[in-house]
Amino acid sequence: MDSFLDQSAGYLINMTALLLKRELNAIIKSNKIEVTPEQWAILNRLHEKSGLAQNEVAKLTFKDNANITRIVDKLESKGLVKRQADSNDRRAWKIAITKKGTEIRNSVEPLAIEVLDKATVGLSEKDVQLLNHTLKKLLDNLAK
Repeated sequence: MDSFLDQSAGYLINMTALLLKRELNAIIKSNKIEVTPEQWAILNRLHEKSGLAQNEVAKLTFKDNANITRIVDKLESKGLVKRQADSNDRRAWKIAITKKGTEIRNSVEPLAIEVLDKATVGLSEKDVQLLNHTLKKLLDNLAK
């Protein structure tokens, strides 16, 4: 008989996320790319819309401001992002992805797809679409 945890969507989602992150980190390292999955997630959001405020990046990546500051500091030191003064608020900064950041982001994307393909072996395209739809619904429910 399975335990409560073994039947818990929260536990299963968390364990899946941890294993996906571990797999992605390993494949990134094996390709000698010097970013973490967390850094890559930020590069992705900035690739979608460069010039976001730090709090916007935090919201889109489900990270707190302290983590975002630390990660952006590392990305900036690697030349992957740059901070720009916010013309509307002298205390705030906009974060923009650099050309090098875009190149790194683009080089990791096929690796991420490879990891997802590995994770979804045996699932039909319809199953994967249903899974993604269901997970988005869970996120929406919890974000309210």
